[in-house]
Amino acid sequence: MSQTTLPDSYEGIHQRARALLQSGDTEGAIVLYRRLTDKLNRLTERLLDRRPQLRDLHREARQILANVLAAEGRYAEAMEVVRVLLKTHPHEASTWRRTLAVLRIAKGEVEAGLADLRALAEEAPDEPEHWIVLGMECRLAGRLRDSQAALDRALEVCQDDDADNLVNAHFQRFLLFKEMKQVDDALAAWEEALKQNPEVSSTVREVYSMLVDEGRYEEALRYVARDQNALQAGFQRGIVASLTGKIREAKQEWRAVAKLDPSEFEYGHDAWVEAVLRLEDPDPALEWLQESLPRYGTPRLLVLSGIGWAMREDPEVAATLFQQAIGILRRHRPPKQKLDRADWQLLNSLVADDEIKTPLKSYFAVVESLWE
Repeated sequence: MSQTTLPDSYEGIHQRARALLQSGDTEGAIVLYRRLTDKLNRLTERLLDRRPQLRDLHREARQILANVLAAEGRYAEAMEVVRVLLKTHPHEASTWRRTLAVLRIAKGEVEAGLADLRALAEEAPDEPEHWIVLGMECRLAGRLRDSQAALDRALEVCQDDDADNLVNAHFQRFLLFKEMKQVDDALAAWEEALKQNPEVSSTVREVYSMLVDEGRYEEALRYVARDQNALQAGFQRGIVASLTGKIREAKQEWRAVAKLDPSEFEYGHDAWVEAVLRLEDPDPALEWLQESLPRYGTPRLLVLSGIGWAMREDPEVAATLFQQAIGILRRHRPPKQKLDRADWQLLNSLVADDEIKTPLKSYFAVVESLWE
C-alpha cells in the first residue's frame, strides 16, 4: 500500500479489500467492500461532481462486490448491490439491467430472467451484445433453439469492424453447436472466432476434446498440434494413443508431460496432474498440489487431488476434496450436484481396492445398472 494512502480512506479501504480477495479471505473482502460502498453511497452529488474519481470508485467497488457475491452463490445480495448502480450510474442502465437479469436466472428465476433479457434485446434490436448474452443464457438454460436464434440475430446486426462482438458471437455458436452435437458446425464457428481474434487459439483444447468424444481421433490430433500448451497437448496425445490401443505410446506421452514443470505454465495444470496420476504414482502430483492448490484451486484440480488421495488409500481426504469441488460446481452455470461420470471412471481405473472406492462413488453422477 502506498505510504500516501490512509488505511481508512476510500482508496485505502479499496486496496485492503483487494488484498483480502487475493489472499483468499473472501468474507473479509465482502465486509470491506460493503463498508466502502456504503460510505461512497452517502456522498452528495455536489461532492461527486467535484471528485468524479469517487464516482468511478463506487462503480468499480460495487461491480467487484456483486461479482464476489455471485461467485459465492449469494445472488439476491448481488442483485441488491447492482440495483444501486441503476440509480447512481443511470447512463449505463442497459448494462445493469442485463446484469440483474443474468443474476435472476442464476438465482433460479429462469423464465423471468430470460424474459428480461429478451425485452432488453428487443428494445435495442441493433445492439449485438444483448443478443449474445440472451443466446448464452438460453444455452445454459437448455433452450438450444432459442439460443441459436438469438446468436443468429447477433451476427445479423454485428458490424464488420466490431471484432469483440463478432468473436463472442462465433465462440458462443461454437459452444452451442458443440452441445447440440453438430460437430462440423461447431468447428466452423470456432474457426470464425479465431479469425476475429488469434487469442481464441487458447481454447483449442475444447475443440479437440469434442472431436475425441466423437471418435474423430485423426482430426483431433491435427487440432492438438495447434495447441501451444505442452501440458495439454502431450496429455491429449496420450489419451488418443490410449483410446486407440497404443498403451506404451500413451505412457511415453504422459511421462514426457510429467517431466515438465507445471508452475511454468499459465494454464493446463490439470492435464499435468492427470498425466502423473495415469502413470500410477500419485506422489509427485500430490506434492505439487499441496503447494499449488490454494492458488489454482479449480474444481477439476480438487477432483484430481481427491483421486490422488484415494490412490494413496485415504478415502476421507478424498471425500473432503470431492465435496469441496461439488460446493464450487453448485455455483457454476449450469449448476452441478455431482461430479462427472468420466472422473469416476478415472478413479475406478486407478484404485483397485473396492473398500476405498465404493464409498466415494456417491459423489459422482454414475447411473447404476446391471453392467456397473
